[in-house]
Amino acid sequence: MKKVLIIAYYWPPAGGPGVQRVLRFVNYLPQFGWQPVVLTVEKGDYPAIDESLLGKIPPECKVYKTPILEPHRLYRKFTGKARDEKLPTYVLTPKSGDSFKDRFAKWLRRNVFIPDSRIGWIPGAVKAGGEILQSESIDLIFSSSPPHTVQLIAKKLARRSGKKWIADFRDPWTEAFWAKDLPKTALSKRIDLSLEKSVLRAADAVTTVSAGVAQMFAAKAGNRYRIIHNGFEPPEIQKNRSETFRIMFSGHLSKHQPPEALFRAVDLLPEALKAKTEIVFVGNVFEGFEEIFRRYRHLNVQRKPYLPHRELMQYGQGVAVLFNPIVRIDYAESIVGAKLYDYLALRKPILAVGDRPGISEAILQETGSGKVLAYEDIEGIAGFLREQYRLWERDGYILLDNEARLVPYTTRYNVEELVRLFEDVLASREGSVKK
Repeated sequence: MKKVLIIAYYWPPAGGPGVQRVLRFVNYLPQFGWQPVVLTVEKGDYPAIDESLLGKIPPECKVYKTPILEPHRLYRKFTGKARDEKLPTYVLTPKSGDSFKDRFAKWLRRNVFIPDSRIGWIPGAVKAGGEILQSESIDLIFSSSPPHTVQLIAKKLARRSGKKWIADFRDPWTEAFWAKDLPKTALSKRIDLSLEKSVLRAADAVTTVSAGVAQMFAAKAGNRYRIIHNGFEPPEIQKNRSETFRIMFSGHLSKHQPPEALFRAVDLLPEALKAKTEIVFVGNVFEGFEEIFRRYRHLNVQRKPYLPHRELMQYGQGVAVLFNPIVRIDYAESIVGAKLYDYLALRKPILAVGDRPGISEAILQETGSGKVLAYEDIEGIAGFLREQYRLWERDGYILLDNEARLVPYTTRYNVEELVRLFEDVLASREGSVKK
């Protein structure tokens, strides 16, 4: 069995979407003749913890952990935050009302810690990675980011060892919308872009989650990429009846995903229907939306903290409609949030709201999983909800009959595609794989 060294920052007990892609790959790779060996951090500073994911690590998977100097710990101390306070991924975005210490710490993060705040992992990871490559007789290196520090580690290891290397991107690098929310000096922008290009040019192949993101990279460093969807693992479906017509959003509701269109649409529903409607937000909500939530407090809107993935999928079985607001950014049509794949797994109708739907709309149409409506199409959103309500009222639950159409988005299907790329890269003489 061939061996692949997988380098990833997010690894159980890390929670949230960042850990799911690699963890699912690790579970399926042995079925296709590849033994994963994981290099990750010791005591990572994760925005969410999900202990249940530890049980999903296959026993035959070797995991090596190395120390990391995390500046977030210094940030907490410097700004007077509690040592154990979880810092969401968006915490270093500048906000009105920030203290001088907050502004200074965020300036350092934007302009000193390049490409990201995990650069303190490089020395230990490179040293340990070199030893692992030899002791485990590794055939191939696979690195998944963000954080993009991971790619710099893999680049060093590939150059020193001569091993083939695949760089995997779950999100864009310099063009990520949260990166644009962090104003940088011209110098730090140039350094970050230079690092990005150096990785794209050095990797033997590049994988990413959508054609749109791949095109961003191809414009900078040629056409070397493969699309490997995040995928999902089909859960055991339970036809859970619910007393309310429940609409759920899960994850982090960023400032680029305003929820008001949903609230306005529910407000248009007949009183009897509105009385049975419950809107649930599971996870974090951008603090700037608190005024919107107060304005619609007459609706049945519930807020729940982050749920471990297993509990979230169980809770989702009793949901009637899944709400997926597409980020309002310039390249929204090019990206697909990891949340969409978990939504697909639940086989509930998905209400996506967005001005530039693109790839998300194509997936929903291909799988028969839902519809995309514009943020301003309040009547259309209300009409979609009325239609789903009629289905829910009849049976007490909704379950889409689209299982066969979802197969190309399952983890197993996409790992099989990934393994083909592994074999192509190893067989490639010139060291690049083009599509």
